[in-house]
Parts: sequence; structure tokens; C-alpha cells
Amino acid sequence: MIPLQINKQPNPAKGDLLLSEPFLMDSNFSRVVILLCEHNDEGSFGLILNNTLEIEITSVVADFPEAKIPVGFGGPVERNQLFYMHQNKTISGCVQIGRNLYLGGDYPEIKQLISNDEMTPENLRFFIGYTGWGSGQLQNEIDELSWVVMKAPEDLNIFNAFDDDLWRDLLARLGGKYKLMADYPVNPADN
Repeated sequence: MIPLQINKQPNPAKGDLLLSEPFLMDSNFSRVVILLCEHNDEGSFGLILNNTLEIEITSVVADFPEAKIPVGFGGPVERNQLFYMHQNKTISGCVQIGRNLYLGGDYPEIKQLISNDEMTPENLRFFIGYTGWGSGQLQNEIDELSWVVMKAPEDLNIFNAFDDDLWRDLLARLGGKYKLMADYPVNPADN
């Protein structure tokens, strides 16, 4: 006998996207798109791309250069920490997440580049908090159909991916049942 593999998802990897299933009831993860910044045997770490807050970085961080850079809600873990993604591989201590995409690095260096207008909203994003999973936890949630794993499309620009439609648009790109799910109402009773 051959075992059936129903709804088999690809194994997630650093740089992949996680799209929440349409009826995931956790308010932190309702219709979110998460960029996986790390995924290994010890656990997983990601940032929510489509939950931009109504604040700018200068209202969150004291002694910060004048800049109109939006801040996103990266996730419910460590909400007192600030994370940043950028496209500058020369920043000391940064970690590559994907093609021309880096996480963190030397904070004073980031501030100097912002002061010099070398880093702008076109190539820099800030996040408060992150999303994390312990060893095996993310795979269990994927197996329970809480997440859809997707390779990040080459045309995705995470520096302007704040739109509420990001989740729906990415899910629809997967086609088939996902295209149908993309249009499900948040509350099925509204249908």
C-alpha cells in the first residue's frame, strides 16, 4: 500500500513565506504573510510583512535621525525589540535572508546611513517584535494546515509590501484551491 500524502506542503526554508490559512483564529496571525528569516533544527524566526503600524521609526526610537520610515508589527514575541531588513550587504554583522535581502547588522552604521540618505524606505524596513517557533513547532503547525509555505516570488518587494491585499494576492498566485480561499470572507457568516 502507498500512503496518501494529502495537502503535503514543501519543507520551509530561510527566505520562504508563510501565508496563514484563511480561518486561522489567532488575532496575531489572521491573514498574515511571514518572511522566514531563519529555519533550522533549533526552531524558526520570522517577521510579519503585512501588518504595518500607524507609526514611524522616530516615534519609537529616541535619538534617531529624522526619517519617515514606517514600522511593522513583526510578531507577538519580544515586542520590546526592534528588527530591521535592508539591502546593504556591507553593513557589519548583517545576515543574508534572500537574494539582496539582509537582516540586522551594526545599528550605529544603520543610523549613519539613514542620516546620509543612503538608507530610505525604499531599501529599509523596521519591525517591532518577531514571530518564533521552537524545534519542530512550525512543521507541526504546517502539518495541521495552519500555514501555506510559498517560495517568495522574485517580483515581491518587501520594502513596499504593507498592503492588506498582500496575503490575498500571494495566496491567489498559488492557484487551485488557494485561489478560491483567497476570496473567502474573514467571517464565513458574512457570505
